[in-house]
Amino acid sequence: MQEFSRLSFFGCNNLFQGCIAVAFLMVFVGCAEKEKSYQALSPKTSQILDKSSNLLNSGQFRNSLNFLDSAYRHIEDKGTLDLWEKYNFLSKIYLTYDIDLDKSREYLDSMFWLLEDSRHIYEKEYAQTKFLEGDWYKAKKQFNSAFESYFEGRKFAAQNLSNCLISNLTYQMGLFRYQQNKFEESLPYFRQAIRENEDCWGNGMLDQNLYFPQMYRNTLALSFEKMGLLDSAVVHYQKGINFLENAEKKYPGEKHFISLAKGVYFGNLGGALAKLGQDKEAEKFLKRSIAINSRPEYDRRDAQTSKVKLIDLLIRQSRLNEARTYLDQLDEELTEAEVKNRGYINTLIQLNRVKGEYYRKSGASDRAYHYLKDYYSLRDSIEKVDEELRLVDMEESYENAAQQYQLSIVNRDNHIKNIYLGAAVGFTVLLVVFLGLAWRGLNRSKNINRVISQQNIELQETLGALEQSQAENTKIMYMVAHDLRNPISSMVMMSDILLSDEQITGENRVLLEHIKTSCNNSLNLVSEMMQSNKNSAALTKEPVEIDRLLNYCVELLQHKAREKDQKILLETTPVTASVSREKLWRVISNLIANAIKFSPKGKSIRISMREKFEKIFILIKDEGIGIPEEIKNKVFEWYTEGKRHGTEGEKPFGMGLAISKQIITAHGGNIWFESEENKGTTFFIEIPIQK
Repeated sequence: MQEFSRLSFFGCNNLFQGCIAVAFLMVFVGCAEKEKSYQALSPKTSQILDKSSNLLNSGQFRNSLNFLDSAYRHIEDKGTLDLWEKYNFLSKIYLTYDIDLDKSREYLDSMFWLLEDSRHIYEKEYAQTKFLEGDWYKAKKQFNSAFESYFEGRKFAAQNLSNCLISNLTYQMGLFRYQQNKFEESLPYFRQAIRENEDCWGNGMLDQNLYFPQMYRNTLALSFEKMGLLDSAVVHYQKGINFLENAEKKYPGEKHFISLAKGVYFGNLGGALAKLGQDKEAEKFLKRSIAINSRPEYDRRDAQTSKVKLIDLLIRQSRLNEARTYLDQLDEELTEAEVKNRGYINTLIQLNRVKGEYYRKSGASDRAYHYLKDYYSLRDSIEKVDEELRLVDMEESYENAAQQYQLSIVNRDNHIKNIYLGAAVGFTVLLVVFLGLAWRGLNRSKNINRVISQQNIELQETLGALEQSQAENTKIMYMVAHDLRNPISSMVMMSDILLSDEQITGENRVLLEHIKTSCNNSLNLVSEMMQSNKNSAALTKEPVEIDRLLNYCVELLQHKAREKDQKILLETTPVTASVSREKLWRVISNLIANAIKFSPKGKSIRISMREKFEKIFILIKDEGIGIPEEIKNKVFEWYTEGKRHGTEGEKPFGMGLAISKQIITAHGGNIWFESEENKGTTFFIEIPIQK
């Protein structure tokens, strides 16, 4: 029997699978006033998340993730909340749906990273992230760390958010007791959460006005049902249905969600009525539940739970043929399930139980024994897993965490006082020393002033000589650059003439096109050299297909690699970014040329590119002689002394990496390297996409 269900992925679709997810997925979403820099979630992002949730609820796990990833690629100017909600969604999936705690942690860390400098702007999101962290630690069974995260999140929320939002914390305390099978102890918390939530009504937030209130009522009713107080459970299920029917008038745009939620309530109410022996009413509500949530993009797992309850009722009435129909449906659905998580296991356990009852009623004792044996085996395994959770006293842990927190504050205050005292003593000593030195310095100041005056005169003469030398160097550079334009322009013209000949095809034509492109890039470089200030030229950006640029750079330098029997291996994905095509070409070509220069014959050079967090990461790795430790901090310097000849005696120039760093920095990116002598060097480039 599915013991706790609700409403879309953002709710409690299964007691152990969904309840923890909802408590932290939408916790604290509400009505706190924000600073002007707060940017609300875009409507497009909200629609994408709703669609992904609907696909997930209907059992289309892969389609849900594929849709989310594809749709997010088409959102321009993603804000903090747009990215945070995506990572939140994915972290929850891998925490409670398709269990992969490492992936869940990666997305959780991304959420913290987004809020690192803006936690007091996005206060509710930061509190929610802390609770998700506690949920992650709980899944790892690191309960002390979990309670610490819960406590910090609760303290932050109490200090920064409105009182009505604390209802989620209260609800979670009750939920934890529910999971420990302490149903009577959970009731006061659920009731209090409902009362606290009423302070939020009318603030316009759907989570506080619709999603949370019906969830609280459903869990309260389930607690009564687990305690055997079926009449009370029925009353609260009916109250929940009335709440949703009133909500239909207030929120016409939430028809899908409200219909799904009513389907969950109908199934739970039908199960309670069946236990009371009101079979006719029970069957009516169970079939209504199945009709709603068996549809595409509704709660398929909840529909399966209702089918189990209906099979129980039909077997009890000896309507075995009808029961068989629903058993076959469940067999097929569970066989086709994409993800076999905790919710799947709970449904499978109950399916084995009702199959055992079916075959026992049919007189097939052997088959009944087989399914009942599987039922008890799976049930015992699940109870063993949950036993550790039942032994945890959450309230005591909160109190211990609070005491430890207060103790840490006292220790910190004492430590700060000791630092202040030590600083004061040290300052006094330094002041005395300083006064003594100042007194001696006064006696020497006249002689020092005379020396300084003479040095200033000499410095002015030196600066004048340097300025004259720089002017002469600049003049020489202009002359060289001017003289280079004519031969390079001639090469471009000759390339055009040759390319106009249609008889030139194949590899020869490709090589001519490369020559023309290289000459054009060289002309751009010469134009930059002729500017009076190398930093005066504005960085002109345009949309560039980075993967094609990498392919071009590799093709252009393949002949150099072949001269040393080297292989250049390229791995890319299609990505377009706003960059300076010529400047980025210069950086990549320089790094590949260096890899060829400093690698022995027969080695491989690997180049790869990937997109992550709205940035492009390019990796260029060689198997060469590496960079010695003593020059690692000099390679990006202008006119560096860290120059070396290549493995075949190639001559170094010493400015390529300095120019590369200047270009990447101008793009708002980073360039760095990792190297081990005689084993190879890897250069990394990170550039914002800025589409």
